[in-house]
Amino acid sequence: MPSSPFRAAVLDLGSNTFKLLLAEQVGSTLRLHHEKAYPVRLGEGVALTGKIQPTSCLRALRVLTRLQRKIRIFHPSKIVAVATGTLRRAHNRQTFLAPATRILGQKITLLTGHTEGRLIALAARQLSPRRSPRFHLDLGGGSLEVIDSLHPARPTIVSLNLGCVAIRDSLLPHHPPTAKTWLHATAQIQKSLKKLRRPLRPSSASFSGGTGHAYACLLQSKNIKARRLEGFRLKLTKLDSLIDQIRPLTLSRLRRLPGMPSDRASVALAAFLVLRETMARLQLTSVQLTTHGLRYGVWLDQIAPSPLKKIIR
Repeated sequence: MPSSPFRAAVLDLGSNTFKLLLAEQVGSTLRLHHEKAYPVRLGEGVALTGKIQPTSCLRALRVLTRLQRKIRIFHPSKIVAVATGTLRRAHNRQTFLAPATRILGQKITLLTGHTEGRLIALAARQLSPRRSPRFHLDLGGGSLEVIDSLHPARPTIVSLNLGCVAIRDSLLPHHPPTAKTWLHATAQIQKSLKKLRRPLRPSSASFSGGTGHAYACLLQSKNIKARRLEGFRLKLTKLDSLIDQIRPLTLSRLRRLPGMPSDRASVALAAFLVLRETMARLQLTSVQLTTHGLRYGVWLDQIAPSPLKKIIR
C-alpha cells in the first residue's frame, strides 16, 4: 500500500531572506508545493551595532505575517521554523523572536553555527545526485558555513561571521569602494578564513546561497529561476572577472545591470569577495551550485517520515 501524504512547512529565517518550503512527502518522494525566498534584510546594521534595527524588525514581521497565511492555507501537519546568523549575533534578538513566535503560534529554534552547518551538510550529502564533494559552502547574510567532509562520519564544521550583509555593513558600505577600503576588506576576510585548514590536494565543493543565483544571472545577463541552477558550475576565473566588472560601479548602476536580482545589488560585491577568498583559501577552481540548502537539511533531520530519494519541483 502507498504511504499516506505527509505535509509540512519549513521556514528558514535568514539574515537577508526568509525562505519558505511547503512540501508533501509520499514514501521516498518529496513534492514541492511552494519554495521561495523573500527579501527582508533583517541583518542590516547588526554587524555595526549588535542590534536588529526597528525598521528591519518591522519589515521582517510584516513578511512573516504573509508567510504565516500561506502556511495556514497549506494545512501542514508539522511546522519547523529556524533562525540563523543575524539572530545569533543580535543582542536584542527577542525584539523579533517574541512577536515572531506569536505570529507563527509556535517556537522558533535558534540554530548554533555548528548545527546550521550540520543540517546544510546533511542536505548536501544525501541529496547530491553525484558523489558528494569534500567541501560544502553556504554563504548567507549573517554567516558563512564551511563543511569539510574529508571524514564523512565526523565532518569539520566552521561558522564564520562573514555573511554578505555583515561584510557590506562593516567593511564595504560604499559603492564603489576606495582602493584602500577594498584592500582592508580583503585582508580582514583573509584573516578570518585562516581558521579553515587548507586541503593538501585539489578538492571539489558544492555551494548554496543567493550569491550563486546572482552570479549565474549576471553571467547570462538575465533572470534565471533558482531551481534551474542545480549543478551549475561557478568558476573562480569568471568570478574574478565579474568582481573586476562590478567593483567600479555605483549602487544605482549595479541595480541596472542585466540579470542583477533586485534584492542582491547592495550585497553582491561583498558576497562575491567573500566567496572568492574562500575558494582561494580552499584552493578551489570551481564550486557546483546546489539549491538544497538549510531548509532541506531541516526536512531530512526533523520531518521526513522515511528517507528521501526523489524531489519533484
